[in-house]
Parts: sequence; C-alpha cells; structure tokens
Amino acid sequence: MDRRAIMLSLGALVLLLVGVLLLSRSPMSEGHAAPARGSSATRDAPWNIVVIVMDTARQDRLSCYGHDRETSPRLTQLAESATIYSNAYSTSSWTGPGHASLFTGLYSVSHGATQENWSMSEDLLTFAEVLSMRGYRTVGVVENPMLLSDRGYAQGFSEYYESWRTGAKRSSGQAVEDFRRTLDGGAPGQPFLVFVNLIAPHSPYDSSRQFRNSFVTRPELGVDSSMWREYYTGRRSFSANEIQHLNELYDAELLYTDYLVGEMIDELVALDLWDDTVFIVTSDHGENIGDHAHMDHVFTLFETTTKIPLIVHQPELFPAGMTKDVPVQLTDIFPTVLEIAGVDVQDFLSHGYSLLGDAVPENREIFTEYYYPTQILSCFGREEHRQSSLLTPYLRRIRSLTRGDMKFVWGGDGRHELYDLAHDPDELTNLIESRKHSDVRHDMETRLTAWFRELEQDRDDGPPGDNSEELDEATKEALRSLGYME
Repeated sequence: MDRRAIMLSLGALVLLLVGVLLLSRSPMSEGHAAPARGSSATRDAPWNIVVIVMDTARQDRLSCYGHDRETSPRLTQLAESATIYSNAYSTSSWTGPGHASLFTGLYSVSHGATQENWSMSEDLLTFAEVLSMRGYRTVGVVENPMLLSDRGYAQGFSEYYESWRTGAKRSSGQAVEDFRRTLDGGAPGQPFLVFVNLIAPHSPYDSSRQFRNSFVTRPELGVDSSMWREYYTGRRSFSANEIQHLNELYDAELLYTDYLVGEMIDELVALDLWDDTVFIVTSDHGENIGDHAHMDHVFTLFETTTKIPLIVHQPELFPAGMTKDVPVQLTDIFPTVLEIAGVDVQDFLSHGYSLLGDAVPENREIFTEYYYPTQILSCFGREEHRQSSLLTPYLRRIRSLTRGDMKFVWGGDGRHELYDLAHDPDELTNLIESRKHSDVRHDMETRLTAWFRELEQDRDDGPPGDNSEELDEATKEALRSLGYME
C-alpha cells in the first residue's frame, strides 16, 4: 500500500474518533499548538476556510508591508483586524513547488514537484483531502495553467475550476465569479475550504487595465511577454526607463489583485459568512525586475523571489492588528488549516508548524530549493537558444538555509553564497570567501547537507527526465500568455 493510501486510511480512522481523542489527549507536543480559543475543538460549528494565493506577489512591493506606492489598500485594511507575518517565505521561487508545499506541508525534496518534475504525485496527501474526510466542501479556483488537474494539483478538491478553460482572458476576474458561484452552492451549513490562485501579478503584467494609470508614467513604453527569455539569451537588454516601466506595471498588477481579493471579502460579508471564515492571503513566490541582474522568477533564491506576504484573518483565532516576525513558510499552511478544522495535526506528516498559538520557534531555520531548470529551459524553444552560453551559469540546482540574519546558498556547481541580511538586506555582498565568516559558512553548509539527509533525499545534479506530456490547446494557449511556451 502506498504512503497516500496509508495516510488516507489512518486519517479516516482518526477523523471518526477525533471527538474522543480531543477529549482524552494531553496538550500537543512541541512543534504544534494546542487548539486555540474558538477553534473547531471548542466551537459548535466548524470554521469555513479560504486560502488565496496572489501568484508572483513579493512581500516588499505591497503597501501593507511598507512599499511607498499604495499597491494593497484592501490588504492594509484587512491587516487592521488580522495577523500579518513579516518574515514569511515560500519554499522555492516557482509555482509548482510553492503550491505543492502549501497543499501538503512538505518541502520540495519530499513532495517532488519541482522545476524538474512538474506534477504532484498521487501518493501525496493534501489539506483538501483531509478536510474532505472531515465533511468539508472543497473547491479549487485556479488561474495559473501550471496548476493543472492533470498534473495532480486538484487532489482532494470536489470541484476544481481552471479559469483558462472558459475562454476568458488571462486574469479577467473569472476567478472571482467562480468564487461567488462556490459561495452560492453547497449544502446549507456545510463548511467549505476554498482555494483561489490569482495570476495577475505574473508577467507579462498586462491584466490590470483600469488600474494601470495609477502608477504608469510612460505608457508608450511597451512590454513583451517573452521579455525574460530574450533577456537571458542576450537578444534584449533593458534601459533604466524600461526597468522603471516594468516595475510600475508590476505594481499596477498588485493593485488589481488587491482589488480582486477585496471583491471576495465583500462577497463573504454580503452573504453573512465573514465572521465564520478564516481568511488566509499569501503568495507562491516573488519576482525579479532587474534585481540582481535577473528578470522574472527563474534561476535564483534571492529574497526578492522567496519572501512573500502572509496575512491571516479571524480575530477569534489570530490576534487582530498584530505583526509577527517569527520565521514562517508555506509548509505551515497545511497544519494550520487542519488544526482550524479540528484535526489533530500530529497524525499527519508535515514539515510545518501550525500558526495557531505560539508553536513556531523564534530561531526556526528557513529552507528553500530550486532544482535543475528543466521547466525554464523548455520555454526557450529553439535548440540554439536552450544551449546559449549565457544560460550555462544557471544549469545547476541551488538550495538555501537562513538562520537568523545569515543566509547560505548552496550551488550544485560549487558556487556558494553567504549573506548577512541584517547589514545587507538586498544581498549585494557575497561573504562566502570572508575569513571572518568561515565558521558560519562551514556550520550552515553542514546543516543544509544534514537537513537533506534527514529527508532521505540526496541526489546528484544533472538533467532530469522528460515532462513533455501532451497538453490540450486551451492550456497551451494559457501557457503561451505567460511566456511559458513558444
């Protein structure tokens, strides 16, 4: 019997007995918080749960995190009665591994959905599967075509809406319509888990329409959906004015996404569901727009691509108006969702901590991974572009460990990096050759290696297998709109 089948069988038994277990158990062990006041363990009716991913939204570009342009007025308003996490991270810098970690609570090295393998294994157990067993209606609404049901991302969702199949333009607001339809459906009184992926912040930054004039100062400057591919093969460079223009467009995309999140909040309020809902807003990764001489979110694990927003609203469970600076990651959403639903998280494998209570250690280490860039190389089309010498430095795996203010980046080709984030938050000075930091470097490299061994995954660098499964035409067109296909 595979791991997923075992976990499903165990989970079903646990959920049947959960009432007895909750009455008889002592407080949970280290790594998980005991049920908070108002959780399903002490509440007559279960909580509804909404998880929204603002695809490609980096933390420092949201005004609720201090950005100088007002890119997130609705999130700023939401944060006044929510808990906002200032030190939140993805587990990678790409959609597939980030979402897989969100759904399963596992790092890429364990869930296996990476830049090398674009699918989620059916052996994995997702929060949607667990909550389905708990009696929840589980709905997924996705705008990113990388989150195909055919690639396993729909596991556990009783309904899964892929917006690009409706014929609607990219990020046309179809996801909000699907969200509204979700709230109008379902059995009376049945709790729901709704996951929504909003694609707007993703390049080519052309979704914002009515919000574009908010920040764009030179609309005559154009942007092409294949800009990052042309950049990495040396066919195009970007002037300072063009970089500024792209940043303004990106901020407009964030403002539009913030508006869509606000629309969903308003719908919950209008249907008198808001007070009974835990509302979680986060991202799968960030973005480079000229940062570190990079474009898009490829080839790197810089803070610009891994540090993300995380806001959780439900004042009965999460303190209103509080900013928490403990290090948290997407792996924490899985145990958090389970515990909100009254499920004992100790009975399910997870690398995360529940955000209920104070389970997250102050000295928690942050791990991120970026695998051999097969997914990106497939986007370049012609063989001569894939073999461009300009791409050679990026043909490797990288991993990072952040402990306190120090960040170590391991390169599969032997090119490692070390940064002091307290004194160098933009990661401009690589300290890897610094004698002063040699002990830190050695200790962190040893720890990163040990961490991989703990997860029983220690593979050699090199080109992986084939991911060229046949896609339907609607999905191909959606991927082209993101610059992911020729």
